[in-house]
Amino acid sequence: MNDVYLVGNPNTGKTTIFNNLTRSEEHVGNWHGVTVEAKSKTISIDNEKYRIYDLPGLYSLNCFTLEEEVAKNLIVNNNNDILFLVDANNFSRNMFLAINLLLINKNIKILINNYKYFSSKGGSIDIDRLSKLLGCQIKIIDAKKIKPSKEFFSFTTYKTKFIKSIEQNIYGLDEYGKIETIYKFINILNEKCVKNNNKIYGFNKIDKKLLKTSVFLPLFLISVFLALFVTFFLVGPILSELFIYLLQILIKRPIMAIISNSTTSKFILALFEEGVFGACFSVLGFLPQICLMYLFLSILENSGLISRMAFLIDDYFEKIGLSGKMIYTMLMGFGCSATATLTSNNMPDKNSKIKAGLLTPFMSCSARLPIYTTVALAICGVNSIFVVFGLYLLGIMVALLLAYIFEHTILPSNKTQFVIEFPELKLPNFRTVIMSIRVSCKQFVLKVFGIIFSVSIILWLLNNINIKLHYVGSDGVSILYSFSSLISWMFKPLGLNNPNIICALLVGLVAKELILSSFAVSNKVTNISKLSHSLIIATSAVNFNLATGITFLVFTLLYFPCVSNFGVLTKEIGFKYTMFGVSVQLVLAYVISYLTYLLFSRGVSYMLVVGVIIIIVAVAMYNIYKRIKHKSLKCVSCCCINN
Repeated sequence: MNDVYLVGNPNTGKTTIFNNLTRSEEHVGNWHGVTVEAKSKTISIDNEKYRIYDLPGLYSLNCFTLEEEVAKNLIVNNNNDILFLVDANNFSRNMFLAINLLLINKNIKILINNYKYFSSKGGSIDIDRLSKLLGCQIKIIDAKKIKPSKEFFSFTTYKTKFIKSIEQNIYGLDEYGKIETIYKFINILNEKCVKNNNKIYGFNKIDKKLLKTSVFLPLFLISVFLALFVTFFLVGPILSELFIYLLQILIKRPIMAIISNSTTSKFILALFEEGVFGACFSVLGFLPQICLMYLFLSILENSGLISRMAFLIDDYFEKIGLSGKMIYTMLMGFGCSATATLTSNNMPDKNSKIKAGLLTPFMSCSARLPIYTTVALAICGVNSIFVVFGLYLLGIMVALLLAYIFEHTILPSNKTQFVIEFPELKLPNFRTVIMSIRVSCKQFVLKVFGIIFSVSIILWLLNNINIKLHYVGSDGVSILYSFSSLISWMFKPLGLNNPNIICALLVGLVAKELILSSFAVSNKVTNISKLSHSLIIATSAVNFNLATGITFLVFTLLYFPCVSNFGVLTKEIGFKYTMFGVSVQLVLAYVISYLTYLLFSRGVSYMLVVGVIIIIVAVAMYNIYKRIKHKSLKCVSCCCINN
C-alpha cells in the first residue's frame, strides 16, 4: 500500500484532484476551510494500491488554525509521498510551503494547477529549470481532468545546491529571519523561472466598486431574497407539483393497485397510503426546490463572492468575537447544520470554535425551508416570502447577539489576524455546480429513504394505534396523541398546545424534514399544495391561524438541533458545551416564541411590557454573574498574594 498526501495552500485544487483520482464527490469550494479534516480513499492501478489523502490547506508549517494543525501533524510525523499543489497565479506564496517541505527532506512532486488562466494573461513557468533548482519532479496539470497512472505516482526528490544554499543561509536565524530569507530565494526562482504579467491575482477593477459594505451587502441580501423567491415561490412550486405527479403516476398508483388487489385490510391500505407514500412524498416533493436552492448556493460559492463577503464582514464580526471565516460556516448552515459545524475547525482558537459550533443551529438549514414555505404559504399567502426571509434574518440576528454575549462572558476569543485570498471573480464552473447539486440532492434522497422512511412508518403506527396496540385510525386516541396531550400544558402559553403539533415537534428532533411528514400523516394528505391548504382548515388535525403559525415557525427555527447535528456538535465541541448550547436554544425558542405569540395575538404594547420585564430579569442575572465572577477573581488574587 502506497500512502500519498495531497498538500498545498487553501484553494489550489486539492479536493478537485482527490475527486478525480478517487472518483469521489467531496465538496469543492474556493475558500479556506472547505476541507477541515483529512479524507482518504484507496485506488488500484495495475494491481498496485494507493491510498490518497486529501489534507486541509495550510500556508506553512507554523500553524494558526486547527485544520492546519491536522495537516501539519500528518506531514511531519509520516514519511509518505506528497503531491504538492501550486496555483500558478499564486506561485510565490505557494512555494514558501513547498521549500519548507524540501528543507525537511520530504519526497514531493509539484503539480502546477490553473496554468491555463495564468498563461492567458501572458504568464509562463520554465518547469525544467525549476525542477533542476528544487530537485523534484514538476508537472503542469488541470485538476479537473487529471487521471491516475503509475507514472503520476512516481516520485524522485534530491537535495540540490539551491536547497542546500537556503539551509546554510537560514541556519541560526529566528523565525522571522528564516521567513525573510526563504522569500529572498523564492524571488530568485521567480527571476529565473517565472514570467508573470498578472501581479495581483483575483483582484480586478470590479472589486474597486464592489468591495464597499454599502454596495456589496445590499446586493448580497437582494440576491438571497431573489434566490428564495425563485426557489420556493416562482419556479420551485411548479417543478414540485410536476415531480409529485410523476411519482404518483409511476410509483404510487401501480403499487397501490397491487396492494388493493391483494388485501382489503384497512390497516394495510392506510399504512401504505398515509404512512409510506403520504409521509415520504410530502418531503420528497420538495426535491426540485432543494435542487434550486443548492444551485444558487453553489453559484455564490464558485463565483468568488463568498470570499469577498468574508473580507467585508470581518471588521464587524471581530467586534463580537468572530472571524470573517464565520461567514463560510453560516452560509453552509443554510445547506446542512451538521456539515457547517464541521467547518468550525477552521476557527483560529478553541473558544472561537466552540462559539461557531453553538451558533450554527440557528442558521435555517435546507430541512427547515420546506416547513417555512408550507406553513407561511398557508397563513400569509403571497406575503409568505417576507415571512421566510424574516426567519432567515431572525436566525442570523439571534446568532450574532449570542456571539456578542459569549464574547463578553464565558467564551472570549483571542485576537488574531484574518488572512484571506480572493479567487478570481468569475462565472461558476458548470461541472462543479452540477456535481455540488448532485451530491447535495443525493444526500437529501438518501435521508428520505433512510431515516425519514423508517421513522415515518413508526410515526404513522404511533399515530394510529392505541396503548392496547389496536388500530384506531382517525377515530381514536393514539399512543403519540396521548403522550403529546400529557405535555401540551407546556406549549399552551405559545398557543401550540395542539397534541398533533407537539407530535410534529417531537419527531422533528430526529430530522426536521419529519415535521412535514408528521403533518401529512395527521392531516391525511399527500399533495404539497393540499398539505399547505389543510393547515388553515379548522377541522384538520393540524391547523394554524396567523398568530400560532408564525409562533410555530419561530419555535421551529430556534429549538433543538436534529440528531445528526447533535452528534457532530458533541464530537467537535464536547458534550458539556453541546448540552449548554441545546439548553440555550430551548430557552430562547420558548421566550422568543412567547413574545411572538403575544405580538400577533394581543398586540405590540402587551408584548413590549412582557419583553421589557424579560430584559430586566436578564440584565439582573448578568450583573449577578459579573459580581460572582469578580469576587472569585479577587479571592484567587488574595490567595496568590498570601502564598
